[in-house]
Amino acid sequence: MISYNRVIDLTQPIVPEQGARPFAIERGRTEELTDHVPVDHDWYIMHRVETISHIGTHIEAPYHCIPDGRDLGSIPVEQFVGEAVVLDLSKLPQDSLVGAAEIAAVAEQAGGVNEGDIVFLRTGYVDLQDNPAFEHRPSPTAEAMKWLVERGVKLLGTDLSGLEGPLTPGHLDCHLVLLGADIPFIENLANLDQLSQPRVFVCALPIPVQGLDAFPLRVVAFE
Repeated sequence: MISYNRVIDLTQPIVPEQGARPFAIERGRTEELTDHVPVDHDWYIMHRVETISHIGTHIEAPYHCIPDGRDLGSIPVEQFVGEAVVLDLSKLPQDSLVGAAEIAAVAEQAGGVNEGDIVFLRTGYVDLQDNPAFEHRPSPTAEAMKWLVERGVKLLGTDLSGLEGPLTPGHLDCHLVLLGADIPFIENLANLDQLSQPRVFVCALPIPVQGLDAFPLRVVAFE
C-alpha cells in the first residue's frame, strides 16, 4: 500500500481566452449542442470546446514527431503512473549546455535514476519567461536525453513549454530522441518547487484519444 502525507498538483490551470494559445468554451443547452431531447429544467448545459492539442500542462506522444509512433490512445496506462525523480537543473550556471555528464551529475544528487522511473526536469525558470534571464536557461541536449533513455525511463516532464533550450543544437534534438524511443513527455509542469523531496509517486493521466498527438492532462504527485 502506498502511504502519503501530501498531494501536490503539478498542473497549470487553463483559463479560457487567456494565454497565447487558443482555448475557448461555448456554453449552451444540451439540445442546442447535441442531439438531445429538451429537458424540463432551466440549468442542464453542455459546452463546446475549441483549442489546440498543445496547451497548458500537456503530454506529447511519439506520434507528434514519429509518423508511425504511438498516439495517446495507444500508450499503456502503466507508463503514466509510478515513481518520479526530480532532476534540479536550477542550480546549473546560466547558459549551461546539459549533456550526458551534466545530467548524470544532477541525477546523482537526486539519488539516481532507475529503470522504469518517471523523470521531471525542474529548471527554475518557469516564472522568468518575460525576463531577459529566460534566454540564458540551461539547454538539454540529445546526449542528455540518450543518457535517460539508456537508464530505462518511461516518461519525462519539464516545467517549461519545450524540452530544448536556446543553446540546444537542433530544434527537435530532445524531442526526437525521446519520441523515437517510444517515451512520451510532458511540458508546462507546475509547482515542482513545492516538492520537498526528489522522489515522489506520480499519476499523470491523459485522456486516451485515438489519433491524437498531444492533449492537456492532470499531473499529481504524492509525498
